[in-house]
Amino acid sequence: MADTSPKILQAPTSPLWYHVTISAVLGLALAFGYAFFVASKDSLKAETVAAVCRAARVPLLQHRAEKGAWPEDFDFTKAPESIQGYGFAAAVQPSVAKCTAVGTWRFTTNGPAGKGKPALVFTAAEPGDGTLRLLTAVDAQLDDGRTTAGKFRADDQAGVFTLRDE
Repeated sequence: MADTSPKILQAPTSPLWYHVTISAVLGLALAFGYAFFVASKDSLKAETVAAVCRAARVPLLQHRAEKGAWPEDFDFTKAPESIQGYGFAAAVQPSVAKCTAVGTWRFTTNGPAGKGKPALVFTAAEPGDGTLRLLTAVDAQLDDGRTTAGKFRADDQAGVFTLRDE
């Protein structure tokens, strides 16, 4: 057997609190980075949903102002001829094509605010907490940021943007 002499244990050159602090700072940086990533991802997706609401609003309000009535209920993929004269397809279809949130869009004359209160309705393809988080971000861009009040209301399945005569 070779003669191996035991090595002397040496104390660390830096104190324990230093290593704990470095680990805590790195952990916080990762957590904040992840939170920023999730929030910015939702914000960018919410911008595309809000753009569809803004684009659809103008031709519908023009129709209401000129005809004195709202158009019949319709799905955005099959807009009636009465609204096409106001450039609905030209205004809305590019926004719908760029929308990164998956779901269906429709217009209804009897929204959740009551009979005769028209609304744009976005129904998410995958309802859940992610949808509610997205629609809360949309509400912050279009309205007051509270999904239970105001002209944009949402739950974990759909978002409803109520139109008003202006």
